[in-house]
Amino acid sequence: MLRNTFIHLPGVGPLRERSLWEHGIRDWDAFLVAAEEGRLPSSGLASAVPLIRQSQEAVRLGDAGFFKPLLPPPETWRLFGEFAERAVFLDIETTGLSPWCDEVTMIGTLAAGRPRLFIRGVNLEDFPDYVEQFPLLVTFNGSQFDVPFLRAHFPGARLDQPQIDLRFVLASLGYRGGLKTVERSLGLSRDPAIQGVDGFEAVRLWRRWRRGDPEALRRLALYNLTDVANLVELLEAAVERKCRLAGFPAEKAMLRPCPMLKPGAEILAACIAECCQEDAARKFRLA
Repeated sequence: MLRNTFIHLPGVGPLRERSLWEHGIRDWDAFLVAAEEGRLPSSGLASAVPLIRQSQEAVRLGDAGFFKPLLPPPETWRLFGEFAERAVFLDIETTGLSPWCDEVTMIGTLAAGRPRLFIRGVNLEDFPDYVEQFPLLVTFNGSQFDVPFLRAHFPGARLDQPQIDLRFVLASLGYRGGLKTVERSLGLSRDPAIQGVDGFEAVRLWRRWRRGDPEALRRLALYNLTDVANLVELLEAAVERKCRLAGFPAEKAMLRPCPMLKPGAEILAACIAECCQEDAARKFRLA
């Protein structure tokens, strides 16, 4: 959908973008041809030709950051098709709500179907090097909670990437509330082992593990990675609905096929087992 996007051009809103599509100008290539032939519906649009060329070059170079100041937050979903294979989905667990007083205990990530866990005292310090490689972040309320928290604890980490914050994308579609509420609204389910677990219970699970309960860590890891994995389905549902509401002609849609991003249960189980094995647990530094 990104190559069909004109809403990032100066003076172009949803109605004007739809007008371009209705005039047969449905992607950036068509825009440039129309500009060259003098067929743009408004002469003022000709000044956007350099920005269209820059947009094409940014996609060619894999530079999602180019679009960060150009797309309003509810429209960042448009980046997904072009950058799906290089996006990282993430969610964090903490000991509380304050970035300055509380600790990050666990970071769950998912990129191209491969989950990773970063756990305090084991490998949390590896997260900055890991996240640096990704040009796009996908979160739920990450712009308000996860990313500010991570910036406070990893001031040198690269966290300035464009971010698809699904809380706001889905709210613009009428799906409001926390992650679990939105999941239920869209028919997503969770493993019975973590039914009823929320952010407050996650803090208790971490504390139980510190007191010597290994099963608490496994349950916390399952909860965290489920949060991350379900973001894939939420994003795919949001993109489908957003494309339809934007009014882009469905038969002409140029959505790039997305890879299998959501891991199977076996992959999640293997990731949890690797990070929560007793040998690794003994290496935790709890100071």
